[in-house]
Amino acid sequence: MKRYNRKQFLKNTIVLTSTLSLILGESVLLGKEKKKEKQIFPLPEGEKPVSENDPTAQALGFHQNAEDTDFTLYPDRKQTKTKNQVCQYCAQFTKLNDGWGKCNILSAGVVSNQGWCSAWSKKS
Repeated sequence: MKRYNRKQFLKNTIVLTSTLSLILGESVLLGKEKKKEKQIFPLPEGEKPVSENDPTAQALGFHQNAEDTDFTLYPDRKQTKTKNQVCQYCAQFTKLNDGWGKCNILSAGVVSNQGWCSAWSKKS
């Protein structure tokens, strides 16, 4: 039986560990990408989405995807009870199709039903 010295053992261990971490890391990343895939709905005809750079949208911290919210400015958004605080459940939102709607506050275009801003209020 062949004996390994310490240098060979460490080299083989590093190569094995690196290979396994690359293989496992790739499969984990691919799994996350699959989870993030969401169905994209076409914009209603003749409409354009509200720009997140619009001054009103910026003042309200608006994002077309609620997951993009700046949690340093809105730390309450990290709480699990705020998970359903998205445009489609807001009192200001009027549905146009399965993915888009009009907002009474952000009137410069249409908003995603998965968007969020600080003016969110629960539908009654």
